[in-house]
Amino acid sequence: MWKKLLNKYRPYLVFFVILFVAAGIFLVSGNKGSETAKNTAILEIMQPWQKLTAKMGSASSYVCNSVLSFIYLKQDNDKLNKELSNLAYQNNRLAEEEKENERLKRLLDYKKKVNFKTGMAKVVGRDISNFFGILTVDLGERDGVVRDMPVITPDGVVGKIIEVYPEYSLVMLLTDYKSGISGVIQKTRIVGAINGAGNGLCKMKYLSINEEVKAGDLLVTSGDGKFPKGLLIGQVSGLKPAADSMSLDINVIPAVNVLKLEEVLIVFKE
Repeated sequence: MWKKLLNKYRPYLVFFVILFVAAGIFLVSGNKGSETAKNTAILEIMQPWQKLTAKMGSASSYVCNSVLSFIYLKQDNDKLNKELSNLAYQNNRLAEEEKENERLKRLLDYKKKVNFKTGMAKVVGRDISNFFGILTVDLGERDGVVRDMPVITPDGVVGKIIEVYPEYSLVMLLTDYKSGISGVIQKTRIVGAINGAGNGLCKMKYLSINEEVKAGDLLVTSGDGKFPKGLLIGQVSGLKPAADSMSLDINVIPAVNVLKLEEVLIVFKE
């Protein structure tokens, strides 16, 4: 029985014997270099992973550096934008102050030239109905303002005070429908009534159709006691016969652009 088994499995036994002997020889002869071989094998196995880890580390470092750079750039950009906004605000404020100083200097120079007393007031409100027919100024009863005081600028007539309160007053503009003033054609000295026509315009009335009037003629105050004499009112822009065929219908453009008013002078009674 054993003989049969031995004959049957002889090739396998020979193979295992040879393998066992070879392993013994390898262990005895390669004992000194085994550690090196093991290390080499481990290094060969780990090398791809080390390369991959190194690449991932480099990528992570690049991403982190990029994120930090973006954060720093955004902070610098925000800081620069804030500084630019501050500079723009400062430049705008300086420009406004310069323009205001120019206007105030012009008003003060004019005050020195005229022979009547004036007080400077700032425009603090406008009635947007009726094409700015009413202005509010920051002088009132406490400043000595009373009704019917003339309101002017170096350019000419603005209107008159119609209501007075302790700290402010209302000004009816020359262009208001309810406004009226006595005027003179500067060249011919013809006297007529100038009334507001709305929409920033005036009309001169009660002049005979035979009077010498033409477009471009300047109109000044007649000095009827309400306004000082010789203040510029406006300019004739056109004329035609009135509906009664006896008088002239004269259009007048005021000398003062009421849309640009920021400061005015109130004429005080002596």
